[in-house]
Amino acid sequence: MKAEIINSKREAHKQELREQLLEQGFLLFSEKGLEQTTVADIVDKCNIARGTFYNYFSDINALFDALIEALNSRIREGVKKTRKETHSVYDYLYGTFKSYYSIIGTPEMIQFHIINQAYIRQSTYQSDMIKTIVKNLIRDLKSSKKIKAFNKKHEFLLLSFMLVGAPPELFIATHTSDINLTSEQLATFLAKLFHKVLME
Repeated sequence: MKAEIINSKREAHKQELREQLLEQGFLLFSEKGLEQTTVADIVDKCNIARGTFYNYFSDINALFDALIEALNSRIREGVKKTRKETHSVYDYLYGTFKSYYSIIGTPEMIQFHIINQAYIRQSTYQSDMIKTIVKNLIRDLKSSKKIKAFNKKHEFLLLSFMLVGAPPELFIATHTSDINLTSEQLATFLAKLFHKVLME
C-alpha cells in the first residue's frame, strides 16, 4: 500500500513537471520562436537540471511536437463534439471551424501561431492526431448522401486536407495583416465556402 502511494505521488510529480515543461515551452516559443529557443532556456525557466529535460523530451523539437499534438487533441475533441451535436453539413462545418478558432483565438495562441507558422505546418501534417482527423473527415464526407460532386477516394482525401488546412491559413493571413475579423466571421465564411463546394 505504501509503495502504491509513493508510485502514485511520483507519477503525479512527473506529470506535473511535464506540464510545466510544455507550459514554459509554449511561452518561450511564443516569445522567441522555435529557432531561438534552447533547452537551456527551458530548464532555466523550470529551474531543473538539463538532464531532467531529456527524461521527458529528446530535444527542443520533440517538446514543440508534443505541444502541437496536445493542441491537435483539443481540436479533435471539438470536431467529435460538433459531429455529435449537429444534423446538417453546414452546421457540422460551421461548428468545426468555430471550435477550432475558439481554441486558437487567444492572444497567446495568435502570437504562437504567427511566430512559429512554418514549424506548426510541418509538425501538424506529421501529427498522428491530424491523420486521425483527416481519416474521420473522409468517413463523414463519404457517408453523406447529399454530397454528389465528389466520389473518388483521392477527392475525399484532398477535400479533407483542405478542410484541415484552410482554417489555419486563413487565421495566419488575417492576423498578419490589417484585416480584423472575428472567429464567427472566419468560421461562417469557411462554412459557406465549403458547403457550396460540397453541396453543388
